[in-house]
Amino acid sequence: MHRTANGTRHQAMLEIINKRPIATQQELAAELSRRGFEVNQSSVSRDIVKLGLAKLDGYYAAPKAALNAGGPVTSIDTAGDNLIVIKTEVGLAQPAALTIDRAGINEIVGTLAGDDTILVAIKNEAAQRAAMKKLVKLFAPPRRASRGAARRATGATRANLWHR
Repeated sequence: MHRTANGTRHQAMLEIINKRPIATQQELAAELSRRGFEVNQSSVSRDIVKLGLAKLDGYYAAPKAALNAGGPVTSIDTAGDNLIVIKTEVGLAQPAALTIDRAGINEIVGTLAGDDTILVAIKNEAAQRAAMKKLVKLFAPPRRASRGAARRATGATRANLWHR
């Protein structure tokens, strides 16, 4: 079956990375090919950017799925070219904004926190995508311990940023 619709391919990519760990673009392309999509590394790379996928502990993750795993941040989205809006559990926006400020993310100009919402000012549109990935990595809970000691250490570093 010849399927090329980006929306369908994008949905398949999200399903694949949510079902099993995918570490490389080549693995993702191979899995898409098995599902009947005609792709190459270049098209997979462009799709990864469009979907805003980030690598967490060495594996691709969708921002929404990574954040919905139980941390203080419940959603993250863009608002124009220079803003990111982060939603948190009630009462956690200010400590989360402090975590962002302490992380020293170069693309971020500043944060403004309310009770459950943080506005993050970004330098420009290009910096917005990089900042989104870094924010997802900062707040995504660590992956399961079965992925190895090196990956557990990465998760511990993220946890330490939150508990300062």
